[in-house]
Amino acid sequence: MGENNVIERETSGQMLDRFLSVLSCFSVHAPVASAAEIRERTTLPPTTTTRLIRLLLDRGVLSQTKRGYKLSLRFVGWAEVAKAGSDLVEASTPILSELRDRSGESTGLALLDKDCRYVINNCSSKKSIVFHTEIGQTLPLYAGSGGKVLLAFSDPPPTVERLKKLASGTITSRAKLEKELELIRKRGWAYAQSEREDGLNSVGAPVLDAGGLIGSMTIGGPAFRMGEDRAEELGLMVLDAARELSLAIGYQGKYPPVREANDTNDTKKHDKHEKLRD
Repeated sequence: MGENNVIERETSGQMLDRFLSVLSCFSVHAPVASAAEIRERTTLPPTTTTRLIRLLLDRGVLSQTKRGYKLSLRFVGWAEVAKAGSDLVEASTPILSELRDRSGESTGLALLDKDCRYVINNCSSKKSIVFHTEIGQTLPLYAGSGGKVLLAFSDPPPTVERLKKLASGTITSRAKLEKELELIRKRGWAYAQSEREDGLNSVGAPVLDAGGLIGSMTIGGPAFRMGEDRAEELGLMVLDAARELSLAIGYQGKYPPVREANDTNDTKKHDKHEKLRD
């Protein structure tokens, strides 16, 4: 019977606890540990310890040296992600809270991650009917104001393989989406009506740090409170808040950012690189 089958019989909690116990054997003062030291520190059975070490090696979480095992360099990247997320949460919380109070609607911050965005901070509206996103929730780029902002200001734009219809207002035409992105670039903020979820409208603006575009800030709420009559008011509101956060985390360029016309309007270039496909 294979190792994976053995692990499948364990509960997810037990499996996670055992993996964490192995990873906890390493520290700044003891970055390398032998199999015997890992067994001693975890108090796990020898066969279990050997199995866990092998699985962690296979998945690139541990690396092997002449003296034993150590955490792989993947942890360096994970640590940077955690640090960046933590700093952003701390810097964005008061800004999101103030924006929530000014707009009366829920506010959020999401980071760009290849072909999607994920929520790292939010502040829920105090009203009885609200729309709420969960921390860690992954959202599309082509649907919703926060995603369209990232498509509009990314250079080059992320690849969107398919414009799948998610709600009644989802943009499924590439030509229409390109026209919408051009409008977003001109005014600096985006507006969405029932694009990701029916009855949910939002406005969004780009967030940048010293290295450039990293995410988007949004205001979201029910359509009956966020109709077109409030779009510009709320759009300028989120634009100001996103600018404030961008400056706080090291951005020093023009805001909202500017892209050259050749990068935004050249249909042949978009066709050639197939950045957005229906």
